[in-house]
Amino acid sequence: MASDGHPLPLCVAASRVRPPGPSGGPAEGGWRCRTRRLPQSLGFVRWSTAGGEWSLRPAVVAAAAAIGVAEPYMSGLAGCGTLVLTPPDGPPRVLVFLGRAPSGATPDRFTGGHPDAGPLTPAVPGNLAGWARALSDYGKLSLSHVLEPAIELAERGVPFTPFDDQMFSESGSRLTPEGTATYYHDGHIPAVGSLLAQPDLARTFRRIAAEGIGYLYGGSLGHAIDRLMRDRGGLLTEGDLRAYPETLRWTSPIHTTYRGVTVYAPPPPTSAVQALETLNILDTFNVSEAGHLSPDHLAMVAEASRAARMDTDRYVGDPAFVDVPVARLLSPDHTGELRAEVDRRLREFQVAGTPGGGVGAGGTAEGGGMASTTHLAAADASGLAVNITHSLGHGFGSGVVVPGTGVCLNNAMHWFSMTPGHPNVVAPGKTHEWPIAPLHLHRNGRFAGTIGTPGSYGILVTTVQVLVHLLDFGLNLQDAIAAPRFRWVDDVGDPLPAQVMRMESRVPESTRSALAGRGYEIDLRGPWSMRVGGVQGILADPLTGWLAGAADPRRNGYAIGW
Repeated sequence: MASDGHPLPLCVAASRVRPPGPSGGPAEGGWRCRTRRLPQSLGFVRWSTAGGEWSLRPAVVAAAAAIGVAEPYMSGLAGCGTLVLTPPDGPPRVLVFLGRAPSGATPDRFTGGHPDAGPLTPAVPGNLAGWARALSDYGKLSLSHVLEPAIELAERGVPFTPFDDQMFSESGSRLTPEGTATYYHDGHIPAVGSLLAQPDLARTFRRIAAEGIGYLYGGSLGHAIDRLMRDRGGLLTEGDLRAYPETLRWTSPIHTTYRGVTVYAPPPPTSAVQALETLNILDTFNVSEAGHLSPDHLAMVAEASRAARMDTDRYVGDPAFVDVPVARLLSPDHTGELRAEVDRRLREFQVAGTPGGGVGAGGTAEGGGMASTTHLAAADASGLAVNITHSLGHGFGSGVVVPGTGVCLNNAMHWFSMTPGHPNVVAPGKTHEWPIAPLHLHRNGRFAGTIGTPGSYGILVTTVQVLVHLLDFGLNLQDAIAAPRFRWVDDVGDPLPAQVMRMESRVPESTRSALAGRGYEIDLRGPWSMRVGGVQGILADPLTGWLAGAADPRRNGYAIGW
């Protein structure tokens, strides 16, 4: 934000492994944190400070669209997401724009297995409708104006980085021939330093700017998707797309209190309730007394998150289809039940350990498939704050690129269950449980910060660890984000309850050895592993109005204040 008080944007999360950066500092006006390329960040500063109607709200939407151009394997207009907004003088609000199952999606359509790529995997995309709804309800600029940065980036191209090369190497095999033609140079992964231009996507954005979101949701692009799905045995139809925008509703967040801070999170169908359950359990412990990064500290967090994860699998789904007992899950009685289970496991591990514990080196390489998600956040001096987590699912989503459009479809159908009676069993029009948790923090009824990250189910333990570093151990925001972390290996297809802790090698060797001695199985990664997330955060001092932003050194994020 400019010194004259003009509101500015924003904080976006992304993903290139890089060495740690300097600590974040305070700013009087606004902070934006993002994960992608500093020149683009500076461009958003230019657009957001130019005067007129540019402000934090439309700039966040502009950033969300542009990130999909910069990181086409992570997000895009045919992805899915969730936004949390705190207005300057009101309670937080949530807009969930996650993917819905097509009208023809029933378990019998998946008898050949549980695909994670291809034409059976796209759900009805929500990102474009979500951006437009947020803009129409809280912005003053037209969608055509706000899409200008994304169009410019798609036309001119974005420098191809080593991280892009890594992601293309991991996920490029998922792409259809149309996808390869869209993103590759002469059939090869682009060279680092070259420009990745997406002229087809630029033309698509120009059509959306001219015709509105109806171009996707029932218009020419929707018709092209319908035709493509019919030709290739997919499920998504033009009718599914046309019906989607009217399903979006602003709603209230769920919340808990941790160390005197109110933590707001999106409700189901996100599984952010898991993070709040974990905090409730930890609030009954004196975590700081254990010592920072001690075996007891990490064991408490690990066991609390493990217990809460089981509730996610048992209960969390689309509340339009299943009863998700959020009030009971966050109640003191249920917290006491989980605390007793955590106590039991901690005692068992401390007394004798469990056979099978040990440390296995996963290596410093960051290979292997992963969910692909981005996060951005923004706040200004007025007290307005927004953060968004959005995703294509896996890298390049379904791998299906609509010919001639540059649009890559998500693979959200992969996360549905095919087990009868499971809360996430597939059904037409249903949204599955999503491990997405953009959090807002409030003190004494006033905005105090945001925390969010990509990282699939790791999101739900990564955000907790950062809050513990902040509120139990008193680390500043940058150090809390940079501190060594772990996550359970508990994604779709992994055994539950989780058995393996994926851990950075910067966790003290004495702690790792002690945990292994207690029976924990540790998958040791390098010192800075993107597998434990890429956190972006903003803190606000309600008394002074100063803001501080920080970005995760594990990925190529940036925090900018002005």
